[in-house]
Order: sequence, then C-alpha cells, then structure tokens
Amino acid sequence: MIILGTAAFLLMLLGDINDAVLGRRLLRLCFPIGLIMLAAATGARITLKGANLTWSILAAAFLLLLLYALFGSFPVKEAYATQDTGRQVCDSSFYAMCRHPGVLFFAGLYISLHFAVALPLADALIYTGLDLLLAFAEDVWIFPKTIGGYGEYKKRVPFIIPRADGIKKIFKR
Repeated sequence: MIILGTAAFLLMLLGDINDAVLGRRLLRLCFPIGLIMLAAATGARITLKGANLTWSILAAAFLLLLLYALFGSFPVKEAYATQDTGRQVCDSSFYAMCRHPGVLFFAGLYISLHFAVALPLADALIYTGLDLLLAFAEDVWIFPKTIGGYGEYKKRVPFIIPRADGIKKIFKR
C-alpha cells in the first residue's frame, strides 16, 4: 500500500504541475484522484480492532483542522475549481500562521492514526514526509506561478513552523 500512497502524492504533484504549466482540463482530476488513492492506501492499513478512543478523537480533531485549512479558509471554487482565473493569496485564518498549515495538521492526523488505529508508523512517517515534499514543491515552484501575491506572502509568513504573532492572528477578527 505504500506504493499506492506514494503514487497518490505523485499524482497530486502532477495535478499541481498541470495548474502551473500544462493547463490540461483532464489533468485537473489528478489531485482529487490522488487524495482518494491516499485515503484508500491509508484505510487498507488500519485496523479498528483495539482502537484507542483518545487517539481516535485526536485524529478526528486533526482531520477537521486539515479539512478546514484546505476547504474552509478560502472560497473553494476559486481555489480548486477555477485555477486559471487568477487566484489571490489567502493570508488569513490558519494561513496567517504559516504558508502550509495543512502539513502540520496532516502530520498530526497520521501520527494520531498510528496510535489510534494501528496505522504502521512507517506509513505515517513516509506520507508525512511526502506531504512535506509536496508542500515544498508547491511553495517554491507551483504557487508563485498560480497564486497572485505569493512572493510577498512568502516574505511575511513562515513556511511551516508558525511564529507566535502568526498564531495570535488566527484568534483576531
């Protein structure tokens, strides 16, 4: 299943490359198909026998945070459905904290899944590492080409590790 999960990240990267360079309509499906493949690879490796309730609740919390960061922090249609219409940077909510908050929540989710439902630690670490590499590629090559104002955003907001002032911005309205 590690091969399927790794292929999922390669497919997500291809989807990002398509957004930045290729612009092929059919390749827009790569990213969501990659997400489905990763979910399948993960689901195939967990066991509910002996599940730990505390860790399961923590995993659910990280999943909700991840979903909010990816789909609740900005208009979904603008970010995911109409990539070719000049997206602008989002620097509010979790994106005031760091440029790739999803990486933090993804890591929390996968480590929690290890303790909650016996996801092999190797899977959790490999997928977290691949997610970090995908975020790096997006940060360096993809987003500067696809998101307006990303260069200035990079100067203001840290890559992954949040600063205290960024965390405070999340709670300000």
